[in-house]
Amino acid sequence: MRWKLNPMADYIAVRDAVSRLLHDPRFTPARVLRVFRREAEAQVSLPVDVYTTAEDIVVIAAVPGVKPRDLEIKIEGDCLTLRGKYPPPVVNVLYAMQECPTGYFSRTLRLNVPVDAGRAQAKIVDGQLIVVLPKIQETQSKVVHVRVQA
Repeated sequence: MRWKLNPMADYIAVRDAVSRLLHDPRFTPARVLRVFRREAEAQVSLPVDVYTTAEDIVVIAAVPGVKPRDLEIKIEGDCLTLRGKYPPPVVNVLYAMQECPTGYFSRTLRLNVPVDAGRAQAKIVDGQLIVVLPKIQETQSKVVHVRVQA
């Protein structure tokens, strides 16, 4: 039996398979990541807002459903690392839409100002993690007048 190459038929077959996959309600990006990265945990992005005041650097991160025990905050040198785990999705249901993040997240921010890690504070309010990092006050420079004796 002889095979004939037909690139258009192959393209149509692949297009139809992808179309069926994308319209399958069981198909979610998180599920695809789990299939392709079984040996490593997939990381979800963590959106943050950062602003400064005269005394502090404030970091706000969206962490809906995350419990304090599932959260790790580390300050090393000039870097702040936020790690944690979003709650798992509900099982044994057929999602009509699934947009809430699930799985592990990690975000490292480089701080451009020295901070006092010992006085840092963190709290979760209405699904937002608020980290307050007090700035280290620069030592005040002092002007010394020198008298020249003749």
